[in-house]
Amino acid sequence: MRVFAVLILSVVLLSFTWQDQKKVKSMERGKEIYNQLCIACHQANGEGIPGAFPPLAKSDYLLEDITRGIHAVKFGLQGEIVVNGKTYNSIMTSQQLTDPEVADVLNYVLNSWGNSHDYISPEQVKAVDQ
Repeated sequence: MRVFAVLILSVVLLSFTWQDQKKVKSMERGKEIYNQLCIACHQANGEGIPGAFPPLAKSDYLLEDITRGIHAVKFGLQGEIVVNGKTYNSIMTSQQLTDPEVADVLNYVLNSWGNSHDYISPEQVKAVDQ
């Protein structure tokens, strides 16, 4: 029985390690995308530009509804939104990213600047329709 428990624990730990490695690799790719497409508006520290572009750092808008975040990155966003109690009314155009690229940039954003979130897969992104 003890051997069985050790075997199960080993499999579980390997599974977490595999997920962590996938997330780290995804975040590395996502950082490159962020630095090319997102940094001008949302800034290097994810704080955004007050009154113009919302913060991504500790953003309740993203962290409370990941589907909403996926939709915004995948299709763009227009109109009034409230982020961390402040209203923004800007336009974020679609960047024409692939589903894996959307997952990568979200994994970077959702795990940077004090944010913490589980791994976002390309399959999760693909499931979000316009």
